[in-house]
Amino acid sequence: MSNQLNHRWHQFATGVVVGTVVLGFACVTRVQAQSIQVTDVSSGDVTRGWRIFHEKECVDCHAIWDQGGHVGPDLGRSRTGQLSAGQLAGVMWNHIPKMLGQIEETGHAPSTLSRDEMNELFSLIFFVRQLDEQGNPRRGEQILRNKGCTECHSVDTSEGGVGPDLAKWGKYANPIVWAQMMWEHAPLMEEAMRRSDMVWPKLEGSDLVHIVAYVRSAGVSGEKNYLHPGSVANGQQLFLDKACNQCHPARAAGSSGSATGPDLSKANLPTSVGALASRMWNHSPAMTKIMREKNVERRPINPQELADILAYILALGHLDDEGDALKGEQIFAQKGCIQCHEREGVANAIAPAVAQLSGHATPVGMAATMWNHGASMLEQMTEAGLSWPVFNDKEMVDLLAYLRTLNSATGARGVSSQGETPQTGKGD
Repeated sequence: MSNQLNHRWHQFATGVVVGTVVLGFACVTRVQAQSIQVTDVSSGDVTRGWRIFHEKECVDCHAIWDQGGHVGPDLGRSRTGQLSAGQLAGVMWNHIPKMLGQIEETGHAPSTLSRDEMNELFSLIFFVRQLDEQGNPRRGEQILRNKGCTECHSVDTSEGGVGPDLAKWGKYANPIVWAQMMWEHAPLMEEAMRRSDMVWPKLEGSDLVHIVAYVRSAGVSGEKNYLHPGSVANGQQLFLDKACNQCHPARAAGSSGSATGPDLSKANLPTSVGALASRMWNHSPAMTKIMREKNVERRPINPQELADILAYILALGHLDDEGDALKGEQIFAQKGCIQCHEREGVANAIAPAVAQLSGHATPVGMAATMWNHGASMLEQMTEAGLSWPVFNDKEMVDLLAYLRTLNSATGARGVSSQGETPQTGKGD
């Protein structure tokens, strides 16, 4: 990465997202018949995605939290609700005509993206969607008082108090470090609060991020502590090693014993790191009780391990289900795809036959193919008097499921018995 890009990345990762977590995401696009894996053929890397975002001049049109152009939407602020990998591919598809027109208007030369490069961009997009907005110190102070935290904790380095002085935690800019320390201290806090007949305080939304901002503004100054990007693969293994799966089933990790907690791959979880850490805090007493009943050891977790575990849990929220191939076939016809992508043996096809698309039938593969060939597709469709199809909700997921079935029907090379979709070449 060039010095200039290094400087921009440093500004983005430290200046813009102080108080948030540096959390990596591996794109979720490998499909199996019975389950869905969290890893892709190549795991996405946020820092490489950032570099590609600049080198391919995406930044000239799209900002990330006000850093970049304003022709297209700010990717750091366009994050309402859950978004799966397949839905992201659908959103990109829908915007191709507008994006191509704006690229032409701004005088940018068309660029191509390999599947690996698109994978890195997916990682970056999901990464910024998981970050919390910078906390508000004033709101953080109010939350501490309203939740009763100041009855035990001081924030002014004074002596006394049942709990530790939170000012000493001021050097920790990352809410994950706070969540880890809260996790470690939770059993002692639960006991102390029980003896004092105090109610366990519940945190909502970005409460933890605001608290961190307040303590940092009022506490002892010092060197900021940051974590390495969270690893989804490591988090999946830690989910097993720390016995999380003994209570929480997750379709990509497997479960052990009776499922007393929610299935995290199906639960309606928060979409940001700070909010997810708050949810863990809220359920700590219940988790402690269940773990004691099941004789499950409360195993220590360091901040980096928790970052990895949260990366894995948040990645589950971006998993696509297997899709409905029958619906996908209907969508293929209803959207007019069949008018250009005929089946094998049909004459006058102006685009690759359907079976040839099966090798691209993952969200990343479809997005890369659409980006590289979108201009020629749009030109041919305009000449033929066809409208650009728009995919809503899960329609792209179902379409991809249909294309994968064509692969098995025609004997073409595609989804393997291990569930991996082989790449047929960069930029395909």
